[in-house]
Amino acid sequence: MNRSFTYSLKVWLLMVIIAPLLHLALSWFIIENPEISLIDEIKKDYIIFTDMILLITIPFAFVFWITVYSLSKKKEPFYVKQFLTTAILIITMLPFFELLFEKNVSAVTSIAVIIFPYSITGIAGIWLHKLEPAGIEEEAVEETE
Repeated sequence: MNRSFTYSLKVWLLMVIIAPLLHLALSWFIIENPEISLIDEIKKDYIIFTDMILLITIPFAFVFWITVYSLSKKKEPFYVKQFLTTAILIITMLPFFELLFEKNVSAVTSIAVIIFPYSITGIAGIWLHKLEPAGIEEEAVEETE
């Protein structure tokens, strides 16, 4: 299987599985008087959040894969990871620029609870999973011939 596809799939699945847990935990901690426990909240809403994220992020997964594929042909894995991390940070920070002008703290908190778990797990996935250099895949194909 294509190494850039495998890498992109691992990063995306880590985000789809872990980010909803972080989202629910942050939401629960921000609520002033939670009526149910965090474990109950996760049991109740985790599958719903994961399914929604799975469906919503399919276009992201495709764009992410194309980006990894095209960049890894030209650059070393370290630079590809740096580019992806920078792109996620920039995209993550865009909603906060508008909110800085409104000075509405509750809106900033709401956006943070929604965006940070996904950006944190995306960046963690980028750096935790190994991206093989372009030459390794080509050498493996030559050896099988």
